[in-house]
Amino acid sequence: MRASRMMTLLLHLQVRGRATGQELADLLEVSERTVQRDVEALAAAGVPVRSVRGPAGGYRLDGGYRTRLTGMGLDEAGALAFLGLAGPAEQLGLGELLEGARIKVWASLTGEARQRAGRTAERFHLDPVRFYSTPEPVPCLAQLAEAAFFDRRVRLEYVRGGKASTRVVDPMGLVLAAGDWYLLALRDGVRRTYRVSRVREVELLADAAHRPADFDLAEAWAAARAELEDEHVAVEVTVRATPQALPRLRRMIPVRGQHRVPVAATEPVEVTVPFDEEWWAVEGLLSFGSAIEVLAPPSVRDRVAAEIHAAAAHYPSSETNPAQVGPAA
Repeated sequence: MRASRMMTLLLHLQVRGRATGQELADLLEVSERTVQRDVEALAAAGVPVRSVRGPAGGYRLDGGYRTRLTGMGLDEAGALAFLGLAGPAEQLGLGELLEGARIKVWASLTGEARQRAGRTAERFHLDPVRFYSTPEPVPCLAQLAEAAFFDRRVRLEYVRGGKASTRVVDPMGLVLAAGDWYLLALRDGVRRTYRVSRVREVELLADAAHRPADFDLAEAWAAARAELEDEHVAVEVTVRATPQALPRLRRMIPVRGQHRVPVAATEPVEVTVPFDEEWWAVEGLLSFGSAIEVLAPPSVRDRVAAEIHAAAAHYPSSETNPAQVGPAA
């Protein structure tokens, strides 16, 4: 354990050039005193690590010293796929492995290559989570990842529409899309897509999963997404919307209709948009209040009006009619 920690400390100094004791303590999850002891041990072993005093002090490596202890472990190599995606790596239980792999990759770079990598990291950042949202809880994600990686068949309990059911599936892979995890699997030889947050229990079975030799996860996900986005349109609704309502309206409707919504408009506009279900059109449009007026079809307009009137009945006016107020007794 200590040897691994000291190597991480050494590689971090090699990559960064200099680091404070607190920074190293946070990285290694130890006390600053432990960092000091590790530095003393490295120095005793002949590594030219030095203590630097002052406001910009800390520890540094002298004389351009470079260690060759940058061999990548198998687990660390597997975690490299998530470079730049620390959040998803943490959800999969790969956070520490990814950090170790990242340090070793940086330590192996020299000269212009390290400068180019550093410049890129300073100017580009990947954030897969939507605004005003937190990742859905995925307590079974690590088990599904293990099953997918080792080609193990699983029995899972899946909740859909408030009802739980049990399925036996062959996991093909996991996909992170807009901050949400999805499992692509074969069930009775047919491709299925499961939202990981709805998986309540997972049991890894002894049977090996059947994985077709020509299966391509990226292609399978593209097909699954296209099928979802091309589902039947139940109703087309014409509305008059304020400019402020247009961006949220665009996010609410299916992809196939989003191009119709002019999000850069500066005046109220009339637009016809699709909804997968009439009930969803009514509930969704009601959430806009007076920012959207439903113009057609009559069935949706009437249902929206009925809901508004029913809601208004819960909030009678608190103002008193002055004509009904008599002289004081």
